[in-house]
Amino acid sequence: MRLLTAPLVAMGITLSVYTAEYAFPYWAVIEQWKDPVLFFAGLIAGVRWPDWDFLIPGLGHRSGLTHSALLPLFVYFLASPGLASGLSLGIALHLSSDIQPKAWTGGALIKFPVVGSIGKKLSPLWLFINIAGCVAIMAASLDIEPHFAQLIMLMVTSAGTFWYFSREEKRRLIPLATLAASGLLVHSFRSGHFSLSAVTQFFV
Repeated sequence: MRLLTAPLVAMGITLSVYTAEYAFPYWAVIEQWKDPVLFFAGLIAGVRWPDWDFLIPGLGHRSGLTHSALLPLFVYFLASPGLASGLSLGIALHLSSDIQPKAWTGGALIKFPVVGSIGKKLSPLWLFINIAGCVAIMAASLDIEPHFAQLIMLMVTSAGTFWYFSREEKRRLIPLATLAASGLLVHSFRSGHFSLSAVTQFFV
C-alpha cells in the first residue's frame, strides 16, 4: 500500500504547488516556498520509487531502471530541480539500504529487461554509482537555489534521513557509510580533487 500512497501524496503536493503558482503568480510567498515544498514531495516519492518495479509489467524486483538515478536526472532537466533534488535524496536513502542484503543472490541482484541479472559483483557497484549520481544531482540542484530554499531543503534532508534510518532501516552502519562515501566522492569530483587512480586503488 505504501508504494501507492507515497507517490500519490507527492503528486497531490506537487499539483497543489503548481496550481497555487498559476492562480497567484504575484504572491512572493509561493515562489519562496515552491522548491522546498517540491523537495519534500520528491523525498516522499523517491523513498518508495525503486520498489515500483513490483508494479511495472516486465520489470523484475531490483530492476536497474528504478534502482538508479534515471528518474531524478530526467526530472532535473525537464521539470523542477527542487523536485529532482528530493527524488534524489529519497532514492539514495533507499538504495543505501539495498546495498546490504543478507546475500548477493536472487532478489538482491540488479536486473534489466532482456539482459537479466548483472551478477553479485556488478550489483553493489551499480547501486553505489547510482547513489553517488543521486547525491550529485541533489548537490547540483541545491547550487541553483536561493539561500532560504537551501536552508529549508537541508533541514528537510536531515529530518528525512533521521526518519528513514530510525523507522525504515535497522542496520544503519553500512548504509550511512555508503552515503558518506558517495558524498565525499561527489565533493572531491566537484572540487577538482577527484583522482581515478585513488578510486582504483580503493577497489583493488
